[in-house]
Amino acid sequence: MESSRNTGVSPHDAARPTPVSAPSSPSQQPSSASSEHQQTLVEGEVELLKYSTFALSDGEREQGGILLCRSLPQEDLVIELLNFDEELLSKSIVVRSFAGVISGIEKLTHDIWSIEIDLEEPIKFWAGQYVDITVRTKDGETISRSFSMANTPDQGKRLQFIVKKYPDGKFSNELDAAGTGGITVGAEVTVQGPYGTCFRREDRTGELVLVAAGSGMSPIWSILNDHIASGEVRPVKILLRGTHPHRSVLSRSVGGDYVGPSRDHLHAGSVARFG
Repeated sequence: MESSRNTGVSPHDAARPTPVSAPSSPSQQPSSASSEHQQTLVEGEVELLKYSTFALSDGEREQGGILLCRSLPQEDLVIELLNFDEELLSKSIVVRSFAGVISGIEKLTHDIWSIEIDLEEPIKFWAGQYVDITVRTKDGETISRSFSMANTPDQGKRLQFIVKKYPDGKFSNELDAAGTGGITVGAEVTVQGPYGTCFRREDRTGELVLVAAGSGMSPIWSILNDHIASGEVRPVKILLRGTHPHRSVLSRSVGGDYVGPSRDHLHAGSVARFG
């Protein structure tokens, strides 16, 4: 796994090996950004976790190729960065685990639920990223699922999520606002993250186009409201898809709950629904 110290490399350093210090403890996690790229290990030793040969062939491995997202450093390393996005590197955040408790569960529609989690300490993330949530049900079963934050990064101590209930969904089917389900208000959780490279980019020109379907509105909601808070003036177009638009919380919210400084930049007709 890539150390958090391997960040902020300028394009001029791309051709030079980059020293990486081994984690100070086994619990230190990799950076959430730039972990998807294959790089070359110049010096040091890593333990490679199970990976697909489509991502790293045997020939590439023999030539020193590694997958940062599947590598556990055994000592200080020197890594040659072959392919990277400077902005992703500069936005890297160390993945950590946070203790928290479910503080709110609300049924929004026939199959969409809202969850709030209060953390003991705030998590830093970028609008659009996600975390892994691990919770123990009343029956003692441990369930882990990944969900994107619907709130903005300035609300790092109280996280909000939009969860869709599926017929065979292990996590979602345990949700119950009345307290009779396996996952209820007061349940202790572990949140690990942040993950993901789909986050709001700053100082860009042109339209901001946001596309979402169903509960996938979570990261889009975060990006949209973070964009408003930034004060950036850009046209915004939103495309939502729902099979039951009249029963969807997303259909109700857009144009209703969503108002703010950038309303002037949300052009009429820019929100489309189809099902």
